[in-house]
Amino acid sequence: MKYTMSENISELYSRIDFLINGGAVKILTDYLTEKGIKAVIAEPGKHDFLNVIGAAGIVPESLTLKDEISGLFPSSVVKESYELEKSEGNETWPEVIRIRGEHWKIYILLKNKGLMLDELKPYAGLIRLWQTSRKISDTEKKLSRLSYMILATKNTLASIFEPMPLQYFASFLSDVLQESLFPKSVAVLRDEGSYLTVFNGQADNIPERKGIYAAQILPPVPVIVKRDSPVEVLLPIAEGECRLFCLMQWDELPDEQTMNFLELLGNLAVRAISINNLRIQSMQAEANISSGEFTVLSLSNVLKVLRSAENKARFMSLLVDIFMEQCRMQNCVLASWNKSRKGYTLSEQRRGHIKADVDPTLLPSPEGPVKSSKVSESHYDMAMNTPDSVFKSWGLAGCPWKGVLKEASAKYIFPVCDDNSLVGIIALGAGKEGRIALDRSQLASLQLIAQFAAYEFRRFE
Repeated sequence: MKYTMSENISELYSRIDFLINGGAVKILTDYLTEKGIKAVIAEPGKHDFLNVIGAAGIVPESLTLKDEISGLFPSSVVKESYELEKSEGNETWPEVIRIRGEHWKIYILLKNKGLMLDELKPYAGLIRLWQTSRKISDTEKKLSRLSYMILATKNTLASIFEPMPLQYFASFLSDVLQESLFPKSVAVLRDEGSYLTVFNGQADNIPERKGIYAAQILPPVPVIVKRDSPVEVLLPIAEGECRLFCLMQWDELPDEQTMNFLELLGNLAVRAISINNLRIQSMQAEANISSGEFTVLSLSNVLKVLRSAENKARFMSLLVDIFMEQCRMQNCVLASWNKSRKGYTLSEQRRGHIKADVDPTLLPSPEGPVKSSKVSESHYDMAMNTPDSVFKSWGLAGCPWKGVLKEASAKYIFPVCDDNSLVGIIALGAGKEGRIALDRSQLASLQLIAQFAAYEFRRFE
């Protein structure tokens, strides 16, 4: 057969294009109409319904029909490129013909009997060509979608393991979901222990913390929580105490590729949170080690300086300077055991780092240095105590230098103890800077210095 470029090939192309884009159904319905047969052509839809795709001799009342005929046919494996089968129907459709391939089915629901299968073979063949073209088109779309998701995954991998605060991480997840899967909406919920909050995005209704939201074990697998439109899919992301829920909405159920991408993203997100937590712990441990090394070196130098003091006056002056330097405070008052006066007297005083005259007032202790388990306390915070209460807890009459400590804006009092014997008292004040809170490492350092100083006091007895 010969075709001219001007007419026949153009006509051939138009017919093939018409055929593979659904025209096969039109050709079949035209044939049935010519024979005076009343029928509906349908294909399987969702939720046990059939979708009407063509009709001959009748006008369907609806474009969807309840599937009451698929069970009339066996579910054997298709051995040919397509198969034609006929079955007795019901009162509405006395006879039903099924045309099927490996992955598709078409039903002809007949109002009257008598249609022969042999005469339908060429039309069934046209249906097969249409379904093959449809399958190829669907496959191309899926491959294109898969290619896009692979690209999205590559871009996600480039950023998801970067260190970032949890708030930014939730925003990043929301952006990836929006740009990769195109849901109607995305909300990232956070488990606060007894209730949920919206951590990123917007949610019309915040779910109660029950069911999957309260589950102890939360694998990062997407779960369909609502099948009616809008469809809702939940992706849990849980690692340690961090529990996030990505709640997404679509008009239709997401396909298999979307669910697989969500599971992949969920696993990546969990690993990213875990790695970020380990990174933070490592940085904290490194900082603590560095701080510890610095503290040890600093204390070593401090103790060398104190040990180098040639007399008691020089020792007391160095001790006060060291205490102020260690905690960055401006004021310091030092009292020590005075053997000749049988009590405690002020030895050194600094105001704004400048040496000040000391108050000669004596705090009597006729029996010698106070011995009590209370004096071995590491320090006393004046936000929770008063000088009087501290001194009385040691068995002394009270603090005779309350005015001095008030002028120094005393914030902490450190006992200087040789075992359980109180040989000195150091008060630190912040001056005009107000209250300066000391951290645990600073308090521990000052306690060690005070303890070492207590042993050095023996040199000057």
